[in-house]
Amino acid sequence: MPDLVVKEGSVRGKVFRLAGERVSIGRDPSNDMQFEDRTVSRHHALLTVRPDGWYLTDVGSHNSTVVNGAPVVEARLTHNDEVRLGDLVLLFVEHEAAGDQASLSAPVRPAGEITQTIRLGDLGGFSLDTTRALSESVARQRRLGHLLALTELAVSVRTEQALCESVAQILRGTLAADRVIPIIEEDGRSLRPYLESAHDFAEGLEGLGVNASLLHRCRLEGVAATWRGSGPWPNVACAPLRVGSENHGFLYCDRRDPSAEFTSQDLTYLLAVSMQAALAIENIRSYRTVSLRARSLSRQLGERYEMVGQSEAMNSVREFIRKVAPTDAGVLLCGESGTGKELIAWAIHNQSRRAEGPLEIVNCAAVQPALLESELFGHVRGAFTGAVSDKPGRFELADGGTLFLDEVVELPLDCQTKLLRVTEEGRVRRVGDTRDRPVSVRTIAATNQDVSRALTEGRLRPDLFYRLDRLRLEVPPLRDRGGDIELLAERFLAEFSASCNRSVEGFAPEVLQVFRRYKWPGNVREMRNVVERMVLLAKSSLLGCDDVPADLGASAREGGEAVAEPLGEVERKHILRVLQQTGGNKKLAARLLGIDRSTLYARLTRYGLRGGSGDAGGAA
Repeated sequence: MPDLVVKEGSVRGKVFRLAGERVSIGRDPSNDMQFEDRTVSRHHALLTVRPDGWYLTDVGSHNSTVVNGAPVVEARLTHNDEVRLGDLVLLFVEHEAAGDQASLSAPVRPAGEITQTIRLGDLGGFSLDTTRALSESVARQRRLGHLLALTELAVSVRTEQALCESVAQILRGTLAADRVIPIIEEDGRSLRPYLESAHDFAEGLEGLGVNASLLHRCRLEGVAATWRGSGPWPNVACAPLRVGSENHGFLYCDRRDPSAEFTSQDLTYLLAVSMQAALAIENIRSYRTVSLRARSLSRQLGERYEMVGQSEAMNSVREFIRKVAPTDAGVLLCGESGTGKELIAWAIHNQSRRAEGPLEIVNCAAVQPALLESELFGHVRGAFTGAVSDKPGRFELADGGTLFLDEVVELPLDCQTKLLRVTEEGRVRRVGDTRDRPVSVRTIAATNQDVSRALTEGRLRPDLFYRLDRLRLEVPPLRDRGGDIELLAERFLAEFSASCNRSVEGFAPEVLQVFRRYKWPGNVREMRNVVERMVLLAKSSLLGCDDVPADLGASAREGGEAVAEPLGEVERKHILRVLQQTGGNKKLAARLLGIDRSTLYARLTRYGLRGGSGDAGGAA
């Protein structure tokens, strides 16, 4: 009996056995072969068997019936004919009649012997004559069409059950096997046989009469093997579903006729099918893993970069993002350290046309000046000592996406010149190279410094500033965000209670009063670090004033007079305060401040604290 294999359509890979003398095809449930594809007519075509073969007849469909690219009213089908019904594509496959399916239960495992084996790596070692003979045998038994269909199925199927269903149907016909049992192996331990009669998986092999010792040898030695013995299933062929050293299970076939031994051509064919099926299982599992990870990362990114706050200042920020995100114009984010400029850059990127592209982040203060040019623009092999290979820069890595340059004023002037050229011309030249490379990158820059002062002092090129300053946003400090302080505190409490596995339920009312009075010179970053410390050192499930860092409580009681000082002085004092808390440990201080250690060193140098009187001394 021939088969119809679905090549294109909603049930791609499904195999239909043509039983009987008349088979109707259409969308209506009354058809023998019913497809829910809307391009298939309710009553589309009819298959009938005649003395000289199978015939396909169009029964007045709306989208016509096409055989091998030509519309037909009636046509005789031959092996490998392609039939198109609307958007549905079927492959007509003829094969030798297979035996009827027997019961899937059997008594005790029979005794016998392994008659032949083929190692997985031996398929490539056939001589030309053997290959030609094998090809002739495959053609004679009409197996090639099924192998091609399986190859197509291996790259499209998305579930192990759908794969096993199709493989079982293919092998029952092409190997004339009475039973075909795909066995899926999970975690290197449990085995799940797929039962054709139930169209589902069973737990374990008990009661199936499967030759467990043959499975063990095929798995241990990585071979396909045949077995000849006695009992209800005297002839067995088995091949491992193996990719490299990873075993995904077995294809197990048997025949109940003692004289119907599996030939070497049968075993070779079974091994070819098992290799294709093993790759399909690996694809299915990889796809499943990647999909789960992608959903997890998407959720984590959404949580990490969610903008918390309902103040008027934050609503203005959201409105700015909504307006500028769809454009490709550069953006300059200005504001104090810790106000969330990187968060805003993520929000602009995620709401832009470039959201599917990468977002590269460069902290210009955290990279040594001598390496910044290579970091941004890349280099070629031999450009300088240590350049042992070509390396793309961040602009090339961000091609098709967004580049976020944090603390852009820290860029050396020569790098600023090259940055201006890239943003204007959309072309980048690696260090030591002689040719330009086109890039399509949206640039978002940020600084916590006074840009007017930086221009006056010559630390920022005017032409670069005017290029970056097309759309500027002054990010509000936390002290100007009113009721957002409580929302942020509750959000950070929930985050760190979960991540630190601490049962902390909330803040005492007086703690929130302290938070509201405090001026938060370190802004949201400082609050995040404060809440984390409080959760880690919490004395009970409710955070009280005893859990508030002493310096924060004292500053709040004083009314936060530090905010009347220049911003640089506020930052300097805040850094000194954190260094005192860490005993001068700069690595720990940088982590609590939420900045890189190199950024901390740059701040210490700017404020004359490195190597000074000991205010910022201590362990590095």
